[in-house]
Amino acid sequence: MRVAIQGERGSYSEEAARIYFKSLDFELLTKDHLDEVFDSVQSGEADYGVIPVENSTTGSIRKSLDLLLERDVRVIGEVKVKVSHALMSVKGRIEDVKVVYSHPEAIAQCEKFLKGKNWIVVPSLDTAGAARIVADANDASLAAIASERAASIYGLKILARDIQDIPLNITRFFVISLRDQISEDADTTAAFFATSHKPGSLWRALGAFARRNINLLWLESRPIKGEPWNYSFYVEFEGSINEYAVREAIRELEELTIWIKILGSYRRMIL
Repeated sequence: MRVAIQGERGSYSEEAARIYFKSLDFELLTKDHLDEVFDSVQSGEADYGVIPVENSTTGSIRKSLDLLLERDVRVIGEVKVKVSHALMSVKGRIEDVKVVYSHPEAIAQCEKFLKGKNWIVVPSLDTAGAARIVADANDASLAAIASERAASIYGLKILARDIQDIPLNITRFFVISLRDQISEDADTTAAFFATSHKPGSLWRALGAFARRNINLLWLESRPIKGEPWNYSFYVEFEGSINEYAVREAIRELEELTIWIKILGSYRRMIL
């Protein structure tokens, strides 16, 4: 079994893959960019992909949402990972630090810690990749923000722990595949839809859920590429596509919207 992630060994995406697949043996395929994870799944190079979709501090991962709309993949699972960022370097002296590398999301999640320090902050492709850059450079003036596991993998020393702004910091990941794999205990469904540009269109569409007492978990608008000022809506709601009420709601949505794309049903993970 092959699992593709964006990032390197020691990244939070790898941790999500390890949690979801637990004791199963799998080959990890590391990719530099999110779209390459989707490419890998669609081409058959990987059986599954693991992608970040939302962080409890900084919100949605918009690139992931856009790719879920654009690409022909299915969401089959969810993983939540507690994110604890650490500052690390080759030497272990915070006084030596001049440049800090990390993924833009991690940088945003550690804004308070970084504020007021005269460090140059350099965005990187992923947190573990930032740790590898620092390790390869072997320069005490360089540091990375990544997981403590990344520090262990790349032989770095921890300068500061738990530097994220919000102590309880969780990133949610989706597991994607080419085909539906809806388990009997699936309790959540994700979809995209677009409504006409008329008053009340979204209100009427959401009524398909309200009339059936289906709880919405997430609603977010995303620009439709090539159609300025037109938007699609990403929605997550309680219930599986195998449930009658959900199927009826989707049937009604098909009548009330311009188009709808069901991404899949999966079991919501409770931390």
